[in-house]
Formats: sequence, C-alpha cells, structure tokens
Amino acid sequence: MSAVPVKTVLITGANAGIGKDVARQLALRPEVARIYLACRNRDRASEARAELEAKTGRAIFEIVLMDVADPGSVRAALAGIDGSLDALVMNAGGVGGRTPTALTADGVTTVFAVNVLGHAVLLDTLLTEGRLGEVAVYAGSEAARGVPKFGMKRPSFASTSADELATVIDGSYFTGRRLDRNLAHGQVKYIAALWMASLGRRYPDRRFVTVSPGNTSGTDGPNDMSLPLRLAARYVMPVLKISHKLEVGAKRLVDGVIDPTLSSGVFYASAANTTTGPLVDQAEIFPDLANPSFQDHANEAIHRFIA
Repeated sequence: MSAVPVKTVLITGANAGIGKDVARQLALRPEVARIYLACRNRDRASEARAELEAKTGRAIFEIVLMDVADPGSVRAALAGIDGSLDALVMNAGGVGGRTPTALTADGVTTVFAVNVLGHAVLLDTLLTEGRLGEVAVYAGSEAARGVPKFGMKRPSFASTSADELATVIDGSYFTGRRLDRNLAHGQVKYIAALWMASLGRRYPDRRFVTVSPGNTSGTDGPNDMSLPLRLAARYVMPVLKISHKLEVGAKRLVDGVIDPTLSSGVFYASAANTTTGPLVDQAEIFPDLANPSFQDHANEAIHRFIA
C-alpha cells in the first residue's frame, strides 16, 4: 500500500531527540510542505530549526511555542496556527522529573501533565474545530504493558473504571503505597493508549495510532534516572542490543504517520519483554488494551481534568 499523503505536520517536543529526528525524516519526504515544531523554549527551538534546515536543505519548519503540560499554553499556540493539519505527532513526554506525582495547577500529576493532559487538549481542539485531516500519532511506551526484565511492572487495576483510572491522574493511587516511578509512568502511558483507542472508535474517518519508539539511545529520557541507569542507557544497552539508535526509534513514529497498515486504535510496540525489534499489536500481549469499556473509561477519566 502507498504511503499516506501528508503535507502539514505538527510535532510536540520537536527541539531534541526523537521529536527532532521525526521532523528530519518527514522533511526528507517531498510531499511534506510544512512542519510545525512545537517546543517550550524559543532559543532551543530556533537552534533545532537551523540544524534541521541545514540537514534537510529545506526551509519548511515553523516554531510554535507550546508547553504540553499547560492546557492554556496549548490553546494559545493552536490559536496562532492557521488552517488544518494533516498529521499530529504527540511526542513530548517523559517520566515527570524527580517528583512525578507532584500535582500541577490543574490537579494532575506532573508525569500525567507532561505526557497526556496538553495532548488531550490539543487533539480535542483540532477535532472540535475540524482541523485534523488524516492521522494523530501518540508516542507510547512498552512500560504501558510492563517489561519484567527491566523491572517495569504491568499496570494492574481492580476494575479499570473511570474512578480508578482517575486516581492515577490525580496521584491518589499511590496514597499509602510506596511510589514506583516506572509503574507511575507506565500507568499514564496505559491510560493514553486506551484513550487513543477510544478516539479511533469515535472517529472512524481518521487514524489514531499509538506507537512506542522503543528503548532509544541519544535522547534526554535517561536524564531523570540515577547515575548507574544513565550510564547503562548511554554505554551498556547499545552494546547489548537492548536499545536502538535514535533514527530507528524516530522512524517508528514516522511509520505511524505514513504507513496505512498501522491501524487506527491500535497500540504498536516491541514484542513481549523487549523494547526493540519489530512492532506488534500490544493487545496480543495485554488484552485489556482492546477492551472498549476500558478505553471509554480512560477517555472519561482524562476529561474530568480538562476545563
């Protein structure tokens, strides 16, 4: 099947790492005519744009100042963009720094804010205004279905109701429990994958795809980890082939945009207990991801925190 024709793309977290390389790879496709680099910092965004123009030989990059942890910033940024987008790549995220369960002004945990809250506002606004033409891709994580050999537990809930999922979003899930930062991150990515699947069912004329970039070297992801883990991510994992190069992780998200065989509502990532290699449907590993009720509960829980 031929690639999806995409002319205009917005990428969050586009000034570094995977987001910047997604922009580079898409710019090498002649049909892509405009790429919005959605970033928090203008200086870093300007440096990224200059580097991308030099590498691709194309002046198609526009800077959009946007902090996806702040719904107000997202709405203001969108108001400054004319017209529609063919594709949206929701790449910005992270483990939430040193205090992932600290609450923001919106009453959500930091890890939820940086990964989901602003992206939900962004996508909601585009859909409500009829400004998303083809596809939305969310950067998922294998943590959403657990990776035991990396010490990442599978998110597990008693009912997976909207009320229960909301305890993850407002941080009360860990009240009386010892904080597990990997699990907190995995829970947020699990909720996001369910939410994207619910959108796939509600809007069958567009594609909503969750794709994990996998364990990718050359990103800022390890910065919030302990020193031994930072060193392992940089020097040990690539040698042991349990991580892949930046361009490989970025290509996964690019494929989410242009490859029509990646189906709407599906979460694609590595095979069970791995974080590299071919993409597979994660519902084959974690069937809860394909449960329509759980998907709708995730959507409901997220929107309890959006004014």
